[in-house]
Amino acid sequence: MVIPASQHKLIKISEHNRKKLIQYGVCCSFAACASNVITSSTNNWLYTSEVLKYYVFPNRSDNTDDLINQPVYFKNATLGPWFFCWLDPITEFHCNKLDYFSVEEPSDVTTSVEQSVRRAFIFIAIGLILDIFGIFSILYCCMHNTPYRSLFVTSLLHIFAGMANFACIIVYMSAVSKEVGNKIYPATEMDDPLFHYSYGFSFILLKISFLCTETAAFFIVIVYMAKRDEETYNRYKIRALVRSLYVSNEGANASSNGTMITSRRKSRE
Repeated sequence: MVIPASQHKLIKISEHNRKKLIQYGVCCSFAACASNVITSSTNNWLYTSEVLKYYVFPNRSDNTDDLINQPVYFKNATLGPWFFCWLDPITEFHCNKLDYFSVEEPSDVTTSVEQSVRRAFIFIAIGLILDIFGIFSILYCCMHNTPYRSLFVTSLLHIFAGMANFACIIVYMSAVSKEVGNKIYPATEMDDPLFHYSYGFSFILLKISFLCTETAAFFIVIVYMAKRDEETYNRYKIRALVRSLYVSNEGANASSNGTMITSRRKSRE
């Protein structure tokens, strides 16, 4: 079976509209980088609250004898790329610096989540570096009147930055879901869930950074494809013009040679 080939349609965008698209890309790139910087520098990624079901105070200092209305204790925590902040019934709210090379066994679900989400932070670092390089490259495109190769490099930087941010989002959410499991659902209708969590504004800004990065890449790719089609069309047009000139010169030479031959024959006669 022969699949019919469709003719490639050239993307035609005026120079004024190309500059506008690049300016839109600059705005999206700056928004993505700013969101990524705030995401990487703040600690409000995840808020957790774990029910300490069988919690016993040290030395049994809690003298509660009511077996029906037992008090419920929680361990609340805030997780981010730099600090792990938490409190429990006997510990005040405090923050510990993350140790990425720690191999201690987790004692509760909150600590398990904190250890599992560490692997996602390498992607946010890669995405931030690529976003910074992407801003410099798109500013370089703005300073040139006819950018071409720089557009290709800029589009690749933004695409890879978006992929790194997306990988960070997926790995982070997967790690949280894996460690929490079914604890966010109540065991029975009479019980409450044993674990609660919600994503903070830092994680939401990471999603915004991903969307802005890919939007900037979209604008830049459109401009690059239009420029590539223009270069291809101009190259084809020049080749066709040279070929037509070559054919016309050959025809002129052939006609002049034929005229000279006939004139020589007449002179001989």
